Order: sequence, then structure tokens, then C-alpha cells
Amino acid sequence: MISVRFQRGIELPTHGLWLDPFDGKPFAFVSHAHSDHLGAHAEVILSRGTSVLMQARMPGKRVEHILEFGERLQRDNFAITLLAAGHIFGSAQSFIESEEGTLIYTGDFKLRPGLSAEPAQWRHADTLIMETTYGLPRYRMPPTDETIGNMVEFCQEALDEGAVPILLGYSLGKSQEILCALIAAGLSPMLHDSVWRLTEIYRRLQPEFPCTYVRFNAAEIAGKVLICPPSAARWKMIASIKQKRTAVLTGWALDPGAIYRYQCDAAFPLTDHADYPDLLRYVELVRPKRVLTLHGFAAEFARDLRERGVEAWALTEENQLELTFLTPRAKSGEAPAVAASAQGKDSTPPAEPAPPDSFAAFAQLGGQIARTASKLRKVEILANYMRSLDVMSLPVAAVYLSGRAFPQSDRRVLQAGWAVIKRALLAVSGIGEARLREISRAHADAGKVAYESLLQRTKPEPATLFQVQEFFSLLAAARGPQQKTDLLQQRLAVLTPLEASTVVKILTGDLRIGLKESLVEDAIAQAFNAPIEEVREANMFLDDLGEVALLARSGGLASAGVQIFRPIKCMLASPEPSAEAIWNRVGTVGLACWIEDKYDGIRAQVHVSNGTVGIYTRDLRDVTGQFADLARNARALTDHSAIFDGEILAFAEGRKLTFFDLQKRLGRKTEDDLFLGTSDVPVIFRAFDLLWLDGQTLLRTPLRSRREKLESIVLPSGFEVAPKVSFTSATDLEAAFQAARRRGNEGIIIKDSASHYTPGRRGLAWLKLKQEFATLDVVVVAAEQGHGKRSHVLSDYTFAVRDDATGALLTIGKAYSGLTDLEIEELTEHFTATTLVNHGRYREVRPEIVLEIAFDSIQPSTRHESGLAMRFPRIKSIRRDKTAADIDTLSYARSLAAGT
Repeated sequence: MISVRFQRGIELPTHGLWLDPFDGKPFAFVSHAHSDHLGAHAEVILSRGTSVLMQARMPGKRVEHILEFGERLQRDNFAITLLAAGHIFGSAQSFIESEEGTLIYTGDFKLRPGLSAEPAQWRHADTLIMETTYGLPRYRMPPTDETIGNMVEFCQEALDEGAVPILLGYSLGKSQEILCALIAAGLSPMLHDSVWRLTEIYRRLQPEFPCTYVRFNAAEIAGKVLICPPSAARWKMIASIKQKRTAVLTGWALDPGAIYRYQCDAAFPLTDHADYPDLLRYVELVRPKRVLTLHGFAAEFARDLRERGVEAWALTEENQLELTFLTPRAKSGEAPAVAASAQGKDSTPPAEPAPPDSFAAFAQLGGQIARTASKLRKVEILANYMRSLDVMSLPVAAVYLSGRAFPQSDRRVLQAGWAVIKRALLAVSGIGEARLREISRAHADAGKVAYESLLQRTKPEPATLFQVQEFFSLLAAARGPQQKTDLLQQRLAVLTPLEASTVVKILTGDLRIGLKESLVEDAIAQAFNAPIEEVREANMFLDDLGEVALLARSGGLASAGVQIFRPIKCMLASPEPSAEAIWNRVGTVGLACWIEDKYDGIRAQVHVSNGTVGIYTRDLRDVTGQFADLARNARALTDHSAIFDGEILAFAEGRKLTFFDLQKRLGRKTEDDLFLGTSDVPVIFRAFDLLWLDGQTLLRTPLRSRREKLESIVLPSGFEVAPKVSFTSATDLEAAFQAARRRGNEGIIIKDSASHYTPGRRGLAWLKLKQEFATLDVVVVAAEQGHGKRSHVLSDYTFAVRDDATGALLTIGKAYSGLTDLEIEELTEHFTATTLVNHGRYREVRPEIVLEIAFDSIQPSTRHESGLAMRFPRIKSIRRDKTAADIDTLSYARSLAAGT
């Protein structure tokens, strides 16, 4: 078969021919005129349409061999024939014949007939090299007529309402397809300048091409449908249109939340690429002996083909990793033989598997985990990997597997958001901002963006897990975005694209490999033959998977326990929608429970021993400096060493103040910091549990006994024990709830007096009933510029709840009211620094900021990824005491929907 190499493009070394290479080459085939397929080549083979479009987009001198579709060009040792690709006008596939065999290279292609491109052709070939943009089973496009019908209906409804419909599609190919559909439907298109210029070329080349369109003119836009590229949506003249409806035309419209990603009123799945069924169909039509895939989901689609009995491999770095480290052990010699066949007889043999302690091995592991559906298999793979690591590498890898650079108990912050990542990627790759934006729009995943933008553009050097950890430490210590950018640029330049992708995923806190922390715990237990409950308990205490893995390896899990001045995760209560629901759970089984108020304050642990005090929030932050008055009072406790669990409340003149008053204290760093005027907000600590006393851990002691010990301690000034009351009916619960609300608290918590303390876990031992108007704790995943006086700040926030089953964040609403101007300015700074993907006015941000959202009701809706929508959502508060791990779940949101 024909020899194939992939080096920043596809090379046929025996024939001296390149296929759509990234860089200028002496002799190349150019499949079509999209900018990511053009290069400054000396000699090219291309179609007539591509020649004209390429000259318009990339003027220059070159030797051109212009072929009609079906025309055959004979060279010294091969012949090439162009076949129509169906992607855009002039797009071609290359059919190559030589003594070595036959080969088809598709470039971008589409089997469905379009309105503005020549229909696709095919022939039988030994080797098929194909693009796989939509190479996952979920990308099954609806019938084209249905999509166009929906698009036309959208435009007509906008026109009927006196609005201007704006359709967003790439200026070459997609826009002309949209144009033809609109004219066929009797609508009047108006074209953005960039679309108009390219459409005029279509008209010159195709006499039959429709001509009933006009160039953009703001004065004549009424009654027209405006077609423009996605980047022009922020064009000043378009932004000034007061009444408009925007829709994006892209295959990625099939992804959940597409309208929020693209910030449009609608998204229609119209694509000029083959979808998943047509990718499979094309393989059946060509009947190749081997398939080589590239772009999009290349590795995934190749794996699908192999499972169907077709030899297939991805023409990327990831293919090498699959053939060595990632695949299950094959028969002796099998993988090298397949790899050589996939790459061609002149290619070098596959690389040796990376050493276990290398960062390359960790990156490869991530790919394998992401492609493994079975949880048991994921655990087995992880356990085998962990057993192979030494004591230096094991704790680092365990922490990375949780999607973090440092253990959660380590308070260092990287502060390297998308702005820093983007600058580093541009510097290393040299691809330019326009190309990086294209890649970002295609993936909406910072790790995948890094992988594709750095493909064949770095000079990798071996790096161990520990060396990458040293890099993260330097990055956390670096001052300012420029210093961080320089460090990241230096590191990315010497990593493989897969390693770089993994670094970026850790930076953004999202490995996206389908791995929950509980599975890492399971793997640690399996790797070192440790009881899983001991592993989970140690992680509760230490909040450091790396340290837990080391203890499991050495058989020392029993030494993990509550330690003074090392905070542990808080025990959590499960929410219930009503007093009746709580009574149905606890009343019928005769549990000895009591009621406490659910306070609207800051959950905290106070550690006291021999005059030393530490105060920690529920996310384990040390806030002793912010509450130096409480710490000073706590030092008066000299009879005991203890760890108290409770709530910090703003309190003055015998009454509780609001949470908004308490929030002011969170900006205070030390007792002397009076800049924010915080000295006049007094606080108290209301203790409701005792976790450790005089060297004795009390977590396995029943709550009633812990409470007795708590009540026996003489507490210092500013400390008090939370009151509790008993109940015998749902009526008692409702009365207690209303009384708590009158006291300014959120609601009530019902506690089983026999319960043990389970750090970080929600169970049915503690149940909570919150305020009448339901609220959800959510995490912000996107921020958008406001309007009017808030047009300069990020004031509109899209937020998500967590899916209980998968751990994924699913959008549930958007809100912009409830915060002060000062808070919005503060969040604008934060979101600007933590942007993952910048779409202009709309930014995808690192999910860190937790908001408490109040709303009148919640109901099923297809508008958001969660399948739910809130009625009149408003921001109640910024929950600075919570992290994304503490937000409410999809099941709880559904229970509220069922109740409303």
C-alpha cells in the first residue's frame, strides 16, 4: 500500500506529494479554499473553483495544475484524479494510483447533496484517508430539509415581529448554502461584506448561481435576512441593530447548550461535513483495506471502525499512544505490525511505551480512561498504573487525577486562566488568533484547543511527573499574567501536544476523562489491597488523594484521622422540599431526632489548643485573620483542646444580622484591615457539634453524646451552643420552620441523635428545609457583558448544577440582578482572569464562583442542559464560603420542580 507519513500535514514520501499540509511545501494537493487548508506552496494540484477562490484569499505566484473533476494527471511515478468532495464549491478529493496501490484522500467532505457545492464522488481504493470532524455516534444530523425549514421559519417569525433575522455561517461555503436556501424560500438575503465578496466569485464561476441578493446597507435592512460570519456578530453596524434575532448554522448545534455557547437566539444543525452515519457509509462505499483518520474525533472513529473489523488508525500523535501504552496487551508483535501497516512501509516503528513516572505516560493514561466506558475497567487501569509508580510520582499522579494541580488542602492558586493560556498557545504555535478562534469554536474545550493548535509545533523533551509538579509550583508563585504566560510558554514548547493538552486541562481544573474522585479512591484501594472504606475515610480526613495513596501503599491508612489544626470536610444535610416530606422520612421510623435552625451565616470549624486557634471555612480555607475577634475570644478556652463545628453569624444588640452584613468580613485579611469598614460588623460563633476533644476523635460517637460533651464545656465570650427542639409531627416541623424564618434564618435542620459524623457526605441522618422561596446553590460557568450602564462589566451570569450520576455541570439558568455594583466589578475582574474561552461579549469561565439563586418556581424545559428552567431567577448572594463541590445537584433541582 502507498506509504503515508503525518508531519504537520500528510506526506506521501515515495511520490514527493503533500496533502493539505499546514506549511508551504514544494509540491502539494490543495483540497479546497478554506484558510486552514491553504499554504504558500511552490506547486499545487487543485480544482478550477479552488484555484480562483485561493487566488482571492491567498494571492501569490505558484505553479498550478488545475484539473476538472474526473480529469487524470500523470506524474513520474503516480497518477492523480480529482473527485468532487461536496464540502464547498470546488472542494476536491484526490484519488492516487501508483505501483504501491491506490489511495483516496477526502479533505473535508460531505455526502449529502448541497445547494451550492458539487455532489460528492467516490471510487474503490486500498487506502482511505478521511476527515472525521463529526466522528462520534451522537453527531447524526437531522434531514437537511427539516433544518432548512426550521431556519426559514425562524427568519419569517422574526420578520413578522419587525425584527432583523441574522444568520451566522462561515463566509465561504456555509453562507452560500444559506443564501440558496433563503432565495428558494422567497426571502430576501443581505450579505455581510466578506460574504458578498466570495459570493460574487461563485456567481462568476457558476452562471446558474442565484443573484437576488444585496450587499449590506444599514439603511435598507428592513425586511431582509442578514447573512454574516460568526465573528461579525459583534461588528459595530450589526450590534447597533436594535431589533434582531440571531441564529448560528453549525453541526455543533447538536451539542447541549449550543445557543448559550454561541450567544444566539437559535442554533440549527446545518453542516458542510459528513456526519457520523455518512462517515460510516463512505467507508462502505470506498471498501478500503485500511482507513487513516484525522481531524475532529479521529481516534474515536478509528476505534469504532476497528470494532467493526476495519483496520483503522488515527493519523495523529494519539495513534502512536494508542498503539503502545493505551491498548490492552496484544499477542506478541501484533501492535508493532499494525502500526507499521497504518503508517506505511517506510515509516519508523512505533515509540516505546513511556516510563510510568513520565508525564507522557500520565497523559496517555488520561486518553485511555476517557475512551473507557466501564467504571470497573477504569478502576482496573488506574490501579495498574498506580502500582507502577514510585513514592515520588504516586502522590503527584493521584492529585492530577482529581483534575487539580495541588491537593484541595493546599491553598495555592495557579491564577492562569484562558487569557494566559491563549497567549502561550499563540506564542508556541504561531498559528495566529484567527486560526485559534476557529479551533476554539470547534471544540469549546481548552485541552482539545491546545492539542490541535500545537500539533507538530513543539520540540518535546522528556518530563517526569515531578518536574511538571515543579512547574505548577513556579506558576503558582509567579507574579502577574506576563510572568505566568512566559512560564507556561516555556513549558508548552517542550511538551508533546497530548502532554500540553493535559497541562491545560489541569490548569482549567477539568480533565474531562469521565473520572470522579470516588473512582480514584476505588483504584487506590484496588492497587494496594486496602479496604475501600478506610481509603474513603482517610480522604475525608486529609482531603489529599496523594497522601491517601501513599498511606495505602505503606499500609498506614489507620494513622489518618482527625488532627488539630487540620480542618476536615463538613458533614452535610440532604435537602427536602417540605415539612411533610421530612416527616415521611423520619416520623414513621421512630428516629430520635431534633431540630436546629439552619443559619444564614458561614459554616466554620474552630480549632483550639493551648492558646492557639484556627478558624476554617467549609472549603477548608483559614480565615483566622478575618475573624481575629473570635480567635481572641477562643484563646480564653484553656480547660480543653477541641474542634468545634458551627456557624459564624453577624450578630449585634442581641439579634442576628443578615448574611450580607457578614459578607463584609470576608474581604478582611487581618484585624488591622479596616479598608472596607469591617470593624463594625460583630460576629458570634454558634457551635452545634464537637468533633474532637482533648486528643479523642468523636466522629464515631453518636450525636447525642457529642452534644452532651459540647454542652458540658464552658464556652468563652462570643461562643454559644445552638439551641435545639424536639418534634412529634409534621405540624411541629412546619411551626419550627416558620419560627426559624422569623428569626432571620434560612430554615431548619433535622438531625438523628444516633448519627455519626461523616465528613463531606450527604446522607439521611441530617435533613434540611430551607426558605419558602426555593433557592439553589449553583456555580457560574459563563459570564456576559451587561447592557446600558453595565455594558463595560460582566454582569449576566449563566450557572449550572451538578449531575449526580456523571458529575458534569449542567446549565440551569441565567441571572443578572441581585448584586451590588461593587460586587459586579469584583466578579468582572475575577471572570476576566479565569476565562476559559472568550466569545467576545460572552465568556466561558472556570467554574469557581458559587451563587445562591432564588426563584419563584422551577419547571422542565429544553432551554438548558439540565432540562430545567427557573422562573424569575435572581442572585441572593455570592457564597464565598462554598466551592463548586458544594453546589446543589440535578436530582434536588428536579425534586423542587416536582414540588412546584
